[in-house]
Amino acid sequence: MRPTSPLAFLPLSLLLLPALVLSQVDDCEPTKHFQIDDIIGSAAAYGNTVNVFMPPGCSCKESDVAKSECVIFDCDCKCDLTAGACDMNCCCDSECTAEQIQFFTEKDLCLDPGVSDPVYETCYSPYEVGAVNPKYPMRSDDSAENAYKNLLCVQTDNSGTKGVFFETGTTRSELYPSADEAFVTGADCTTTFDYSCWSPTATISSDEHYLLGDTIAATTGDGSTNMAAAFGGLLPLPVADQSGICNEANSVKFGEYEEEANKCKREKRASDLQNQCEELDFDFDRFTKDFYVGSTQNAKDSISATSTAGFVQVEVATVSKAGTNVYNYRSTGDVLPVTTWNAGTSTCENALKSLCYEVTYNDVFNIIAVTARLEVEDIVESSSAEYVDQEFSVEFSMYGAPNTARSIENNNYVNRTRSGNPGYIFGRPVLAGRKHILNDAAVMADTSGFQVMSGVNGECDVSTGDFSASDANRGTTVGFGEDSSVGCTLSLTEAQLKAMCGGTSHTGDYLYDYSNEVKMPWWLTSMNNLTSTTKVGIFGNADPMDITQWIDVTEKTPTFSATFSDTTLTCSNFPTATHYKFQWTYVGSTTNPQAKIMSARVEYSTSPMTFLDKRVAGATQKFPFTVTVDWTYKELNSEKYSPPPPPIIFSVPYDVFYPFQIDNAAGRNGGSWIVIGLAAIGASLASLFLI
Repeated sequence: MRPTSPLAFLPLSLLLLPALVLSQVDDCEPTKHFQIDDIIGSAAAYGNTVNVFMPPGCSCKESDVAKSECVIFDCDCKCDLTAGACDMNCCCDSECTAEQIQFFTEKDLCLDPGVSDPVYETCYSPYEVGAVNPKYPMRSDDSAENAYKNLLCVQTDNSGTKGVFFETGTTRSELYPSADEAFVTGADCTTTFDYSCWSPTATISSDEHYLLGDTIAATTGDGSTNMAAAFGGLLPLPVADQSGICNEANSVKFGEYEEEANKCKREKRASDLQNQCEELDFDFDRFTKDFYVGSTQNAKDSISATSTAGFVQVEVATVSKAGTNVYNYRSTGDVLPVTTWNAGTSTCENALKSLCYEVTYNDVFNIIAVTARLEVEDIVESSSAEYVDQEFSVEFSMYGAPNTARSIENNNYVNRTRSGNPGYIFGRPVLAGRKHILNDAAVMADTSGFQVMSGVNGECDVSTGDFSASDANRGTTVGFGEDSSVGCTLSLTEAQLKAMCGGTSHTGDYLYDYSNEVKMPWWLTSMNNLTSTTKVGIFGNADPMDITQWIDVTEKTPTFSATFSDTTLTCSNFPTATHYKFQWTYVGSTTNPQAKIMSARVEYSTSPMTFLDKRVAGATQKFPFTVTVDWTYKELNSEKYSPPPPPIIFSVPYDVFYPFQIDNAAGRNGGSWIVIGLAAIGASLASLFLI
């Protein structure tokens, strides 16, 4: 008898988590967007007029300036990367409870919050003092310098200086220049790098509670007898070895997951395909059936041959096949498919294609549930393919309400993974989406970030142009600050090349699916987007509920028109490459800079495609298509800021405090001001003498 599912003991609220939360932790398809449809109308407001210049998660340092106008700010919790939940080891996360922060602190695990106090020189150089007003016959010698070298020091720092901050401007056009201003047409290849210049060991702890990076115990069996350690006793996460073959020795690390699934290959052995199907590489039961993981970190020390105490059972949540869900554990009528060998057709049916573990833990970092989302396919023995692609991934989410109430103002209304807080972290996904179809103040953000094509096995996938489908060409996520170039090839006959070059619009074959303005293949457009402008998050914590925190990827309208020559069999002026250009900079305090995107543009280029050999009827030829990503840094000036000093009640000469400076009472800019006692100045002047 199979043991009772652990899901039966979970609260109903966990079993019925809203789609909004599930979309954040699901990298396994088919969900592609944060689902906020069910909360449209329930939120207090859409759009946040407060964060016009200052991003969420920061505090204004300007005096007497409204938040909506503040451009001098600092940010104090860069490790808070999950909106609506406590981030592990992030002691500044307001969504963590006092008990969680105490746990992190006692373990000495607190991450750097990103805040540093400004450092100033506290003593004035005696050499500079000696050079003050060096008029003959006044001078100083070494003995005098020794006498006053410690006199001009700050004993008590009562300066109002808040730090040095980037000058970003005070208008939206200054903060976010147009693409024409940000990107100069025609790169100087002698001085500037641009793609257009190119030719085409695990942490082990003994605690009951999991720590970041801990391995997770795994066992398999019938639940009461014949239990044994699975995959060496650890929850597996196969990765590609140096030859690309799936290596099952890799294991899941608690709280850690890659932005993209691990992709690897299985060799299809025709002589042994039935055994591979039913027992080995393609049988998903190996990873899910009668499979248990440790609820606590030290469960690996208590794996028993006769008990599953201290373990939770893995449950299959969904199974999809050819883009269609064939099983959902919430649907009582669905029957879980199995991997089977069909001897009549020599086909391995429901073979494992992709697996995503979803690990749920509680507020004391114990695992309470593990589900698996599967994608399966049929593998035919007679097919010419020698290898079969598989993908493996893992997601983690905490069950329970955050310590800080969810709201638009707190920037945590939508439970999601951030790419920085607020500034982008280099390499993290660029946030991307489009204006929400139900509310103009919100963004329909893609859970995988900004993605560009990546051909399956090098081939461009033109099977579908549906933005919501599981498009293989949308598999490469753009990381912040990372220049990249990806491409694929398209195999065409002479007739197909001519039809593609001379076509007009979508005719049911996605090979000829173009935008209306130009013959633009959908797989070369922004996020496969033929209908609306793609948007990217300005900061790494851009809120999908607030469209003002996003900017458009501006398209440079193509001016070319494709033509086909029957004489040379050449398609000219057809778009074959897409070039994304991002301009970024630092804002905030210079001691704690926050990276942001200032502007984004997409451009297209062409190259002739000539069919070389028509001697063989129906012959095909490969034609390359490319996508590039360029990042350009915009350096901003910086300024020291101090609040205006109080007015001086009596008049003094303008240079009485020389060599120190004193601010004017008006204006945003200025340096630090220090009131120096006349006695201190007199003491320093006494060390000077006339000869």
